[in-house]
Amino acid sequence: MATHHLAIILPVRNRWHYTGAILQQLAAMGAMAAPHRVIVVDDGSTDGTPERIEAEFPAVTLIRGEGDWWWTGAIAQGMTQALNQTDADCLLWLNDDMALPADFWQQALKVAEVAIAQAALIGGIVLNEQDWVIFSGLTAGEPIRQLGQFTADFLPAHTLNGNLMVLPRAIAQRLGPPDWRRFPHYGGDYEYSERAKKLAIPVLVARDFRGRASYTAADVVRYLPVWMQWWLASPGERWRLLGGMRSLKFHHNIWHIVNRMYIDQPQVPRWRYEWFYLKKVAQCLGTLITPREKLRGAIAAYCYGQGIPGDLVARVLGEDPPCPP
Repeated sequence: MATHHLAIILPVRNRWHYTGAILQQLAAMGAMAAPHRVIVVDDGSTDGTPERIEAEFPAVTLIRGEGDWWWTGAIAQGMTQALNQTDADCLLWLNDDMALPADFWQQALKVAEVAIAQAALIGGIVLNEQDWVIFSGLTAGEPIRQLGQFTADFLPAHTLNGNLMVLPRAIAQRLGPPDWRRFPHYGGDYEYSERAKKLAIPVLVARDFRGRASYTAADVVRYLPVWMQWWLASPGERWRLLGGMRSLKFHHNIWHIVNRMYIDQPQVPRWRYEWFYLKKVAQCLGTLITPREKLRGAIAAYCYGQGIPGDLVARVLGEDPPCPP
């Protein structure tokens, strides 16, 4: 297997417990040894993260922001650094909130070789403790949620999650950075892989390129459609949720969703965002006059359709998890 030079791009902010842990793992695997590079883009941390990186991981290239880059902007900054200041022939996007298996670096180098040979964009998978696939991508419009969906080492996909993704230098130069203006925090990874597909660049998910993370019922709820979150929330949380739809931290924020709906339009008029917001508010209020069991059934059906394990669905609905067979 040829040895490729990787530049790992790690966007972080105020999560030293995660950042420090993953940097320790990468250092132990040899990912910080030349000719490889680890580029941490810290977007305005106030918890001492950049200072501790400088003190404990001097081999890391640290880029400091002021808190307005968000995830996609941080990835874009890291890509610029990797393309202009390193000789890496592959870039690796990596989130810090996961544990890496012992063979992670070996798999990363293998994926880099395939990505270069096939001129492809290749994502990995993030699993929970029960080997349920939390993050991966979409194929045929459906999320890749189970390892059994893989019939080979690499599965063609339409979109990829950016938690774990490898792209050759040539593709990064051709595509440029993800669209951090329209998708500053959520959606930048989907936009990027969809743009690659439009240019006939293969988009793949690698079965053995993995990270592992915990995933609770609260995490499931965070990604549910807005009306489902509203119905499951307490009265006080419901009003905060309506305001949250305008926050970039909220997954279903109006900027993210409307920009995805009109992704082929370079500019979206302001009224479309406001109209979308009002429709979401109406959907939330509509749950107040809808029978409880109908709503519970709709939420359960949605969760199972997303491949979410039964024990998590039960906890989302406030039920006792089913007993194992």
